[in-house]
Amino acid sequence: MTAIDKYTRLEALGQWRESPDQPPREVVVSFGNATLVLSDLDEKPLCHWAMAATALLSRDGTKAVYTPDTEGFETLEIDDAEMVEAIAQVSRAATAVIRRTPWLRWIFLAFVLTVTAAIIYTAPSVLRSQAVRMTGHESARKLGTDMLAALNADICREPRADAARELFQSRVFPDGRTLLIISRNQPQANAFPGGVVVVGGDALQAMQAPNELVQLTTNLSAQSESTMNQLFESSSPRELFEYITSGKLSDERLAEAAKDIINQPELSESAEFVSSDQPLLRDQDWVTLQGICLE
Repeated sequence: MTAIDKYTRLEALGQWRESPDQPPREVVVSFGNATLVLSDLDEKPLCHWAMAATALLSRDGTKAVYTPDTEGFETLEIDDAEMVEAIAQVSRAATAVIRRTPWLRWIFLAFVLTVTAAIIYTAPSVLRSQAVRMTGHESARKLGTDMLAALNADICREPRADAARELFQSRVFPDGRTLLIISRNQPQANAFPGGVVVVGGDALQAMQAPNELVQLTTNLSAQSESTMNQLFESSSPRELFEYITSGKLSDERLAEAAKDIINQPELSESAEFVSSDQPLLRDQDWVTLQGICLE
């Protein structure tokens, strides 16, 4: 039989004060399951105090004042020698149980710390992997164009030149997975996620033939996936979680990642393009395309 079982039928009257500014209220105090149960005189339960958390504020003979909180905001006064002794016995029993098993708390604390450390260590890589898995080609393309928008790229447009660019793009990249963009304020050529290839207008004007543009864009297109990985690698766990749950990254994160890309050394031209019998562009189309940023 536990100490609480011994006193389960014990009851006494007490004066309960819910707060210091409230008048005392007469209540019936009885033992519950590891609690003190306070009921009104009609036996309607008013509240339960955890036995282990019940503290003795003062004691004068058979009269004792208790509180369930550290500030002593709520109080209970009991003037019954048997009940006061019973509460003292049960409180000592609860304290003894806690003192006999501190190792359980240490084991639990060690477990929590281990799990927390594992989550902190593995969360970034798990979030990055999930971000990559959920990003299809269209989503990656959106990231690439949003990064350009965050950079305030000055994209060159002109109907005839755009038609030549689209013709060039369809012949060099017939699968549609590469998007060529000509930018007036782009100092060098760069790749962005989703097959977005950006070439500066000055660099385009300096080229002698379409094959030079083919070689450059082919090289850059091959780097597109790595730029998406770079974007996620440089994102914090909070940013990755936001992307996974909403499909969006902040403009600030996109702009920062885009600046990292354009500040990298320009890619060396190593790919070879095997031309077909069909010319890529007519001379007049090529000249029109080269002049797109002059419009």
